[in-house]
Amino acid sequence: MTKRMVAFLLAALCTFHSGGNPGRAEVTLPLVFANHMVLQRDQPIPIWGKAEPGEKITVSLGKDQISTVADPEGRWSVRLPARPGSQRPVDLAIRGLNTITVSDVLVGDVWLCSGQSNMHWPLRLATGGEAEISQAADPGLRLLNLVGKPQTQGRQFDGAELDCCRSGKYLTGGWAACSPESARDFSAVGYFFGRAMREDLRVPIGLIHNAVGGTPTESWIDREALAADPVLKGLLNANWLENPSIHPFCRSRAITNMPGLKEELGRGTRRYHHPYEPGFMHAAGIAPLAPFALRGVLWYQGESNTHSAQLHDRLFPLLVKGWRDLWGQGDFPFLFVQLPNLNSAEDWPAFRQSQLKASRLGRTGMAVTIDIGDPNDVHPRDKREVGRRLSLLARTIAHGAAIESSGPVFQSSKRMGGELHLSFTHSGDRLGVKGDPKLSGFEVRGTGGDFIPVPARVHQREVVLTLPGQTAPKAIRWAHTPNPPSHLVNPEGLPASPFEVELD
Repeated sequence: MTKRMVAFLLAALCTFHSGGNPGRAEVTLPLVFANHMVLQRDQPIPIWGKAEPGEKITVSLGKDQISTVADPEGRWSVRLPARPGSQRPVDLAIRGLNTITVSDVLVGDVWLCSGQSNMHWPLRLATGGEAEISQAADPGLRLLNLVGKPQTQGRQFDGAELDCCRSGKYLTGGWAACSPESARDFSAVGYFFGRAMREDLRVPIGLIHNAVGGTPTESWIDREALAADPVLKGLLNANWLENPSIHPFCRSRAITNMPGLKEELGRGTRRYHHPYEPGFMHAAGIAPLAPFALRGVLWYQGESNTHSAQLHDRLFPLLVKGWRDLWGQGDFPFLFVQLPNLNSAEDWPAFRQSQLKASRLGRTGMAVTIDIGDPNDVHPRDKREVGRRLSLLARTIAHGAAIESSGPVFQSSKRMGGELHLSFTHSGDRLGVKGDPKLSGFEVRGTGGDFIPVPARVHQREVVLTLPGQTAPKAIRWAHTPNPPSHLVNPEGLPASPFEVELD
């Protein structure tokens, strides 16, 4: 796709609202600026939009005011001074040929909640969701629920839905104060995270949700970034529906949604775009939001990339870097959820290992959920605990809180006779076992051999493995199954991630 085509697509994707007559080139704003929004505290505040080329634009937020002039293409942007968090509403006014007033604006922390269906999963369908909805009213928690039209259920899109995909106007929504009505269909993980952060910080919290069920990681990455990677550029083959590097589910679901798409792509035509297409969700759901100031990102995705942990090893770091570069805020916190336990035929253990590697990227945090999944459902209903674990990570990574936010992390091993003693960080004063009281799932591999199970027990802050015979272990792995029966935890009850390590 050429830069000109990208610019055209982004212009179409960025839905604007205006306060005047549609026939005039009046001041317009992206949909992320709307009544009841939250602006990020303690950072310069970017405001941008479109207007008549050369038009003078004056932007004011309370007593702060700054002016600029729209460029030859009608684009304009300003950065207002940073503000501390405040529960007191203020108005944002933009004046040009017309005036737009955005009212009831708070200043606090803003988090982007993105990914696929487990992030999209609504509060009303979560465990305890209906009870939570009844007490959801909180004027200091604000929700921007960007919903894709159409959603990607297993049916054919109708004509109006196809038109949304073709035009690029895929996500719609508006800000609302948290209430039973606005919380009901909002991301359950996002909601529980936001409530936990509100209770801890006592500042306004804004949550932007734009997750779409089934979307693969590559759909959330800029096409130019994919094209620049010597391995990932293969994802951009003209007919992506025949590309084996893309998950079979994504390709078959897209064909169900758009029966003629495969033939069109084979002919080199492109009337419609599908949410699973590489680069599409970046153009539709990420680029239009930047550079709206954020505290950080919550990411719950991966099920549509479990067919290739090796590709995910390259995709996820590129996603994180690409978003951070796009926002230009430095390395803002990027917190993500490791896939939970599930009886799956795919190699979920290898994918979890890929996610564990990604947790070592700077200012990232991984919420381990290996103990709270549903073995028979890819959509576990306990979203409260997922949101809570993400909030612990946010408090430590984004705010420097002196609390425990991680489960045990393998640190080192020491051979002592016929035993191998494993030590862990984040172990507290004693490790524990959740689930099956007999700690299981540890395996070792000797020189040139296969992994074999070995007995394991907890001894204070260590795990002690009993080695068979004269085995000289070269590698260890733990919980390398889709649905492990026991879980290693610290005193806070936070579980260790499944892991595999080579020994020196």
